[in-house]
Amino acid sequence: MTRAALALAALCIAVPALAQTPAAPAQLRVVVLDQTGAGIPEAVVTVTAPGTAAVKVTADDRGVANIPALPAAAAQIHIEAVGFTPRDVPVTLRRGANNQTVTLTIEGFQEQVQVEDSATAVQASGSAETVNVLDESIVEQLPDDPDELQAILEQMAGGTGAVFRVNGFTGGRLPNREDIRQIRFRTNSFAADNHDAGRVQIEIITRPNVTAWNGNLNANFRNDIFNARDAFAATKTPQNIARVGGGIRGPIVARKTSLRLNVEHNESNTAANIYALNPDGSPFLGFVSNPSHNTFGTVGIEHALTPMQTLRIEYQRQQNVSRNGGVGGFNLPERANNRDNGNGQLRTQVQGLFGRSTLNEFHVEYRDAWNNQLSVSPAASVNVHDAFNSGGSGINTRSNQRTFDIADNLDFTIGRKHATRVGFELFGGRYRYYDARNAAGTFTFSSLDAYRAGTPLQFTQRLGEVNTSFTAYQGSFYWQDDIRTTRTLTISVGVRQEMQSLIAEKLNLMPRLGLTYSPRSSRTIIRGGYGLFYDWYDSGLYDQTLRVNGIAQRDLRVNCPGYPDPFALSADASCRTALGGVPVVQPGGRIQASPDLQMPHVHQASASIERPLGANLRAMVSYQMLRGRNQMRSRDINTPDPVTGLRPEPSIGSVTQFESTGKSARDSLNVNLAYAVPRRQINVGMNYTLAQFKNHSDNPTQLPVDSYNPDAEWGPSSQDIRHRLQTNLFLPPYRGFRLSVNGLVYQSGAPYNITTGIDDNHDLVINDRPLDASGHVIGRNSARGAARWGDLSMRLGRQFAFNRPSPDRGGGGAGAGGNLEFFAQADNILNRVNFTNYAGTMTSRLGVSCVSRPFGAFGPFEPVLPFSNGTIRTTRTIRTTSMQAPRPAYSRTPRRATDWRT
Repeated sequence: MTRAALALAALCIAVPALAQTPAAPAQLRVVVLDQTGAGIPEAVVTVTAPGTAAVKVTADDRGVANIPALPAAAAQIHIEAVGFTPRDVPVTLRRGANNQTVTLTIEGFQEQVQVEDSATAVQASGSAETVNVLDESIVEQLPDDPDELQAILEQMAGGTGAVFRVNGFTGGRLPNREDIRQIRFRTNSFAADNHDAGRVQIEIITRPNVTAWNGNLNANFRNDIFNARDAFAATKTPQNIARVGGGIRGPIVARKTSLRLNVEHNESNTAANIYALNPDGSPFLGFVSNPSHNTFGTVGIEHALTPMQTLRIEYQRQQNVSRNGGVGGFNLPERANNRDNGNGQLRTQVQGLFGRSTLNEFHVEYRDAWNNQLSVSPAASVNVHDAFNSGGSGINTRSNQRTFDIADNLDFTIGRKHATRVGFELFGGRYRYYDARNAAGTFTFSSLDAYRAGTPLQFTQRLGEVNTSFTAYQGSFYWQDDIRTTRTLTISVGVRQEMQSLIAEKLNLMPRLGLTYSPRSSRTIIRGGYGLFYDWYDSGLYDQTLRVNGIAQRDLRVNCPGYPDPFALSADASCRTALGGVPVVQPGGRIQASPDLQMPHVHQASASIERPLGANLRAMVSYQMLRGRNQMRSRDINTPDPVTGLRPEPSIGSVTQFESTGKSARDSLNVNLAYAVPRRQINVGMNYTLAQFKNHSDNPTQLPVDSYNPDAEWGPSSQDIRHRLQTNLFLPPYRGFRLSVNGLVYQSGAPYNITTGIDDNHDLVINDRPLDASGHVIGRNSARGAARWGDLSMRLGRQFAFNRPSPDRGGGGAGAGGNLEFFAQADNILNRVNFTNYAGTMTSRLGVSCVSRPFGAFGPFEPVLPFSNGTIRTTRTIRTTSMQAPRPAYSRTPRRATDWRT
């Protein structure tokens, strides 16, 4: 901890020092965007400062114009572009770097977007949403690996899940960092075009059509040599990860058609740590290597149909192969399974102007995804509660999904006060599944003592094999009108309709209302809104109702079985006596959906107030309320009667029925502070959330303890994190070096369940919870784990530019040259041990019969050690130069690694 404290102290001292970098003459960087966030090529930027002649430059293909030498004084910027309303923006130029982002509106549209002199802009709209924008100066400091980039963005969004959209498309892999033009975070969106309730939408906009050939090459290598030891490992586990990728993009026909190509290959050999108990109760410590490789490629063409309309066509393909998955924690090496999966996506988009005031965006996507998973061992599974899981994993599945997505969004104005948007979306496809899981059966033991005695509690087996094939469709259309009632108040009203082929009810109207109010002579912004949001019935749940129908497939349960022959007499004398000397074989059961199933929906309301505190600090406080109704949950409608002990259908076993009768409730208070000094490229963000989240079930397939009283399951959600503090720190360049730190500062403990480990109510479902002091069953997720803190990541980079900008483009054009970046990245830089996965089974030696103990932890200190990342731009030929290798770092064994085991 001493080393960690010294590192933090040094970082705090460095901030003001970095902020005081010697000043240079004013440089101005202007980014010109349209209303979709895309750069406007060929926009003409004119800067007029007192005592000097006007300087005119033309923006490059990304909408960026650079003016290298200007006096430090008040100036006026005038921007023009064909098809857009000209704009004049005042700016105060200071010594050093100055950044200005300007959004132009289509001719005929009402201007409603603020222009912010900040690298992170905040925009207001009538839909009451908050939009935070990361421009290129921040994007270039994020991880270049798409998977790591997604994890960082999800964390910046609050860590509770996010919806990603890339150029309007949902799903698929994120683009490489070099292809990203801008990232937007949309929070509390009540717009009628939004389907998702309560989740932050992360919109990624890629770079537009380019006018000069350029390319990039990057390679990352990670090795375990400088990693710290995992808290639950006897020795440091091996790790080798290599990623090599590159891309090329440029014009096929100048200013009309361009090509983009990216290829990436990953080779990984990581290790899964096993912490389990041997049959004699001693710890079992070990690891299993998990080799995998991944190949990803994308090719795209962008073509200007007319000066105001653009066609984009893109194809992506990804192939993943992984071995020895599913091992770790209590799962021993023989529980491994191998997996092969991938997908291909063809995307087409047409976007542009019709007339002078109508903007239309139409897109079509076809996706072919597959997933094959097979257990390494064909043996029966053996599960000993919170001790060890051996035998085969029982997995044997294949799936294929071929889907399409068609959507259209039309924006137009009515008069001077109405900005209207209408649109529709149709999604559907064919789903094919093969699932023969648990064909060899599973023995469940309540404790190590029961395992040593050979007395399993239960044996389950799924009998039969079947291939399912079905189609499913879902559609929606919406209307929204943003009404600017006064100069200070904008109101948004809208309605959305959704329907689904798997649900009988087709009328599902969703009203939406939002407002944004900014008092006169005030920089305060007040937002509020309400919306109803429906959700979809998952195709995977529907597949189970077709498959496990009691005929093609059925679930067999044997209570008090023998071992290893489940149909032999049990070695437990008391069990034999209670059951008449023979095992109780439950007839095969089935899975079905309730005949009156409805689409789940959520009522969402929010209110926020935002205000700048000084020149560089902005604060926002917001409250969000979510109330879920018709939420999916399950119950056994054929469970034995608590009085007679008889099942409603004696000839069959359990009947698991999906029902839309659950509820959920989430309330959250969020405080956000953002400090930005654009001219110094300093951006610091701090976000605190106080929340409470309750529901009836964390999983639609999770059965309640008492199927005759499922409402007794009301309790904390597994995502009920009461306190969460997260930070992002982007420091200014110092001697060419850029440093960023982000991650979790503090998070309170997550809830987990306490179970007895035996079938107390004799319904053949082992999920019973103990009684409290008053004789009542304790609540679901009534225990809490330890808090997490100090889980921070750091990135340090140094970029070397060798550009020769074209003199006729004011530094904004594409000259010959490029840049080479060396960077280092590390996770968990404080090497903090944060425990997870607590044992809550009372019959386990790790469970609550003594003290609940964790059997897992988040990753230790791990340096990500890429050496360089090269990008080349040239108007003639492509020159790519890049090399990468590990960099040195420190390793420290966590002092808490063995505390609880002694």
